[in-house]
Amino acid sequence: MKPIIGVTMHTGDGKFEINNAYVKSIEQAGGIPFCLPLINEADVGRILDKIDGLLLIGGHDIDPYLFGQEPHPKLGVFFIQRDASDIRIVKAAFEKQMPIFGVCRGHQVLNVAFGGTLIQDINSQLENVHAHRQLSGRQELTHSVKVTGEKLREIFGESTIRTNSFHHQAVDELGEGLVEAAVALDGVNEAIEHKDHPYCISVQWHPEELAATGNELAQKLFSSFIEASKK
Repeated sequence: MKPIIGVTMHTGDGKFEINNAYVKSIEQAGGIPFCLPLINEADVGRILDKIDGLLLIGGHDIDPYLFGQEPHPKLGVFFIQRDASDIRIVKAAFEKQMPIFGVCRGHQVLNVAFGGTLIQDINSQLENVHAHRQLSGRQELTHSVKVTGEKLREIFGESTIRTNSFHHQAVDELGEGLVEAAVALDGVNEAIEHKDHPYCISVQWHPEELAATGNELAQKLFSSFIEASKK
């Protein structure tokens, strides 16, 4: 039976949106995407009862108040309601031991949900970093990533991969129970795993854009998430 994957949504300007690449990547890996708008505390349990896995998608910045910081001058747009909804469903899914997969903003949300912090703007807060917000197409691979996490190494079967990159923020101090799973050659965190959860993984790049256009490693990542969600 195909697992149902709850997918968070991009919000702003009075509407909810999702890029088709997320939908396509879930479907081609054997899952059924089920889009989730903002979720309140009273409804989160009922919603989780209807899904088998949780995908946290990319999007806007995160309110720095949630990780104990004041706004950096280069902070982008954030939406407090979306931050609260995403963190709420992450914590509830974790309690149910439901498979969780985070992408870009979702990677950062996962870290903040467990008490971690973020670098609010890589270029102004770090020195000698690579270009992490590429101008090339979303399917282009622009920088290398060292895979250090046990679960990601098992999924990819490789210790170094190439990824796309569309972010100006990054994971800084890791949240409770999280371990680094991949790192760019300039030292910027690119993936995390939770050491006490059977499948709680997030990546800073956008594998959905790669999987949807035939990238084998990105497809392996989505396939591993769907397989975990079947259980």
